[in-house]
Amino acid sequence: MTILRTDRDLARGRRAATLARGGGGSALQVAYAHIEATFAPAMGHSIFKDRVAALIAGGAGHQAARIRYRQLAERYPITNLDAAISLVRRMHEAEFEARATAIRAWGHSSRPRLPLMILDELRLILRVVRRHAPSRYPDLVAAVLAADVTNGHLHNGASEAAE
Repeated sequence: MTILRTDRDLARGRRAATLARGGGGSALQVAYAHIEATFAPAMGHSIFKDRVAALIAGGAGHQAARIRYRQLAERYPITNLDAAISLVRRMHEAEFEARATAIRAWGHSSRPRLPLMILDELRLILRVVRRHAPSRYPDLVAAVLAADVTNGHLHNGASEAAE
């Protein structure tokens, strides 16, 4: 049975609480150690990786993948995996820089966070594909593009915002 990242994070918190308790810490110190170890910055990475793993498990034809990535695949029909990785990296850097420029100029960014999240997910998915199944990349793109879009609510402005 595989152990989920969340289970590992919770076990790490329990170990930290046990160490704090063994070191003579108060109940408050034990609770703080447990919370800090469980919900450390690594937890954000674990949640992100779990979300991407769920998207990968759903496959390219899954509705969530179609909604997130179809417009990008239509706009940039790249059949080379390395070129796709490079393009997504450049798009991510451009979006990140646009957000940073807006923050420097105005103190906040009115740009939505969703494009960066989608591009982060896509970068990880493409790297996983490159590592484990690079020959399947054209099939994955075809599956995303072949999705049935008869429902009008599948339109997502995230790819326009990512520009």
